[in-house]
Parts: sequence; structure tokens; C-alpha cells
Amino acid sequence: MAPWSANHRACTTTWTTLRVLAQIPLNLPFSRAGTVTMKELTFWNQAGTPDLRRVQASALAAQMDNVFRLVRRAQFEPGVEPAQAVSAIANTLLGADNTLADLAEVNDANYLFWGEDVASA
Repeated sequence: MAPWSANHRACTTTWTTLRVLAQIPLNLPFSRAGTVTMKELTFWNQAGTPDLRRVQASALAAQMDNVFRLVRRAQFEPGVEPAQAVSAIANTLLGADNTLADLAEVNDANYLFWGEDVASA
């Protein structure tokens, strides 16, 4: 994947989705968001135990998938199953030191975002 860039749909969609879902501050500029780690997201700090964090990560992953597909009209990459994409998001969310750029890379591998097609992906 390309580096964290405002010209890359997976990056901008990941950033805006996390803003809408109240996981990052609304005033966090896109240019600085790529280095934000998962342990800095709202869900991470609300979880009291690792088990609860897993549940919250799974719920957040499902919400992100819904925003991607139902609001932003993303489609799954060829061969990607819905459960596979949601699981990949959840697993990335559970990596404390994973960054938003890492999450965008996972999302890019699983979804075709607006303006992308199989040939350009």
C-alpha cells in the first residue's frame, strides 16, 4: 500500500470512519493521524480487561465494515469473505502498537473503496 496519504481512499476512509465512530478526536488532522496507535483509540481505553477489549474490537470492526459498505459503498476485494474482512480489522485493532496507517493497509487489502476497481487495486 502507498504511505499514509490524503490521496489514498483506504487512508481517508479509515480516518473519517474512526472520527464518525468517536474513536479519534474530531480535531485530529489527517496528516498526523497515520501514526496514532490502536491503544490511543477510545475503545482501547474504555476496556477494563483483555476479554472486554476483544469484544469491543469485534464490535468496532463490525461497525467499520457497515460504514465502509453501507455508507461509503465499498465492496469486498475479489475472494474476500465478509467475516474475513471484519476479523482482519478486529485483529489489527487488538495490536496495541498498530497504527492507523496499518489499519488502512488492512482495509485496503479487503475492500474496494469508492473510485477503485479490480483493475486499479
